[in-house]
Amino acid sequence: MRGLCAWYGALLVFSLVVASSGLADTGAGPADSRPLQAAFGELVETLRAVEADIRSSPSFGTDAEQVGGYRHILRALAKGVEVGVLQDADFPYFRIIDFWLREGGDNPDQRYAVSSIRGGASYRVWGTLGSAVRVELQIYAGRPWDGSGRSAGYLTFEDLQLEDDGSFEIWISPGQREGNWLENPADATTLLARHIYDQWTDEPTGEIHIDRVGFEGRRRPPETREALADRIRATTHSFATTARTWPGFVNRNYVAKGQANTVAPPRDTYALGGVKGRWISGGHFALEEGQALVLRMPRSRAHYQAVQLTDMWFASLEYGNQVSSLTSKQSVLAPDGAYYYVISPHDPGYANWLDSGALARGVFLLRWDGVQEELSQDQHPSGRLVSLEEIEAAIPGFEWVSEGEREAVRQDRRRHLQRRSHR
Repeated sequence: MRGLCAWYGALLVFSLVVASSGLADTGAGPADSRPLQAAFGELVETLRAVEADIRSSPSFGTDAEQVGGYRHILRALAKGVEVGVLQDADFPYFRIIDFWLREGGDNPDQRYAVSSIRGGASYRVWGTLGSAVRVELQIYAGRPWDGSGRSAGYLTFEDLQLEDDGSFEIWISPGQREGNWLENPADATTLLARHIYDQWTDEPTGEIHIDRVGFEGRRRPPETREALADRIRATTHSFATTARTWPGFVNRNYVAKGQANTVAPPRDTYALGGVKGRWISGGHFALEEGQALVLRMPRSRAHYQAVQLTDMWFASLEYGNQVSSLTSKQSVLAPDGAYYYVISPHDPGYANWLDSGALARGVFLLRWDGVQEELSQDQHPSGRLVSLEEIEAAIPGFEWVSEGEREAVRQDRRRHLQRRSHR
């Protein structure tokens, strides 16, 4: 993994050097290298254009937001290389979206495993549940989150057959099979698997793997110049789409749709390309010095419910060494049957503090999984902007915690993430 990250770093630095020095001249070099040189030149020019777009984004404001913007560019480029150059639908390995490559409102309670797949082909997915409370699989055709695709199939945890030891085997194919099965339609492009953790413990966190059926022992053929040039172009497209999609998504779907520090009603994400039974709510916070946002999230019958923060680029905030997310199992329940959360850069002394770090504005997301029926009105969340001095009075049964207790929580979270990501 360290070698791969070093490779990313070399590519990023070289791309930036080329972009600034004008060396990407597709007319130079041997004739047989020109397809590769032209494709790489397109990547460099796109890097320039995306950087200009990010700097002109409404999310590119404070120092912290500008740092987040450039991190967003670099993460999108690294993700683009993984998707476009490294992944192979015939010889697949899952790539893991975790605390290094955060994007798209990624959930800190989930370990995302993503693989390119070939539509209409057959795959075998196998693994273990571990300490996760849920495992789910979903097939995408295109990119439904930016309006250019659809959710093409899903297997929810309620429908997943597990062995007594928590292991599972799932078949992805065009024709139905017995046991755990997902149809692989002809236009499918991506398989996404989620391990979801409602408690971050030291227990084994489970695993997941994928093979294309019939390709397990084949020798992967050498790559041609033309094939690699096509992959570089795919990288360019993936990078540009990712980098431009998420800040626009935040401003369209959160900033423009509701006032700051207010909470939208929960909605069913399945209609947006999500998983059946998953509901989401949220909004954007904007805090001045001395202010905090108090969220109230009633207890529900959902299998899992949680809250998290993201920046204006829709990347989750640091969540190992900073408590920027909490599940209901990790939270203190108030006497009125609701969970209260305080969003603030300053520690309010309350157990359910969501640390916004250096950010004065960002997005908060509330999630429910395993919802079997529509969330009733009395389960809808709400928010209230208060001064720091008003926090204790705004929360029934306010429970104080010490800095030592905070440090212990951060230590536990970090250890779980090390185990979860095998790092």
